Amino acid sequence: MQQHRVLIAFGIAWVSALLLSYWVYKRTTAPQSRDLISVVAATRDLAVGKKIQAEDLKLLALDRKDLPKGAFLKAADVIDRAVATPVSAGELVLNAKLAAKGGGDSLTALIEPGMRAVSVQVNEISGVSGFIQPGTRVDVLFTRVFSNGDAATTTILQNVKVIAYGRQIDPSAKPDTARPTVATLLVTQDQAQKLVLAGQRGKIQLVLRNALDDQVDDIADPIASRDLGIEEPAKPQPIRPPAPPAPTKARTDEDAHVIRIFRGEKMTEEKLR
Repeated sequence: MQQHRVLIAFGIAWVSALLLSYWVYKRTTAPQSRDLISVVAATRDLAVGKKIQAEDLKLLALDRKDLPKGAFLKAADVIDRAVATPVSAGELVLNAKLAAKGGGDSLTALIEPGMRAVSVQVNEISGVSGFIQPGTRVDVLFTRVFSNGDAATTTILQNVKVIAYGRQIDPSAKPDTARPTVATLLVTQDQAQKLVLAGQRGKIQLVLRNALDDQVDDIADPIASRDLGIEEPAKPQPIRPPAPPAPTKARTDEDAHVIRIFRGEKMTEEKLR
């Protein structure tokens, strides 16, 4: 009798385990409901400055919980906006990668509100041998040569963004084989005035910065030749011959001193020269 009860209890436990396993299996294999949402993505690679059209876009299904910040749900919100950062085919189009609405296309789309684009002339040296490209950041040095032949250099701008080099505005594009002679910088109004004046009064040199270095230091004093251990040699003074002595004038009777001597009632005069 006791053995019969044990067999019944074992059977009940076995059936319960079997039912529980089946229930877990059905829960894990059954299709789960997903909260999907349509998100705007690019159908092709979009270069910097391109104004987006309807054929450049498509909709992708994405879990709502995975929706990134700045994503668009409607293609109409993206059409006619210009690309500020390259977008790859199949990549979601984010607001941070687009220029402001109504900001135009090409170079004008890259000019942020309140900023100005100023081009400065560069060469192989001042352009850091062509390593400056759109998207890089630079400092601007200004050197002036004085009328006495001495010179001084100072930093007038720091951490300035290059938005174009030559006619190239896309940092992902193949560099232009021709040597650009112009770099376009994104600056404030005051900085634009400094750049224009510096270009008129002396020479400008661009200094390439690390992309992660955004520190702006206090402007140091200008560096002159004496700070390099080079003193301006003193100009030799011309040796002047001694002035000739003034010509002596022969003394005349008019120049002599007259002394009168009285002896009683008699007077005599003597002249001293």
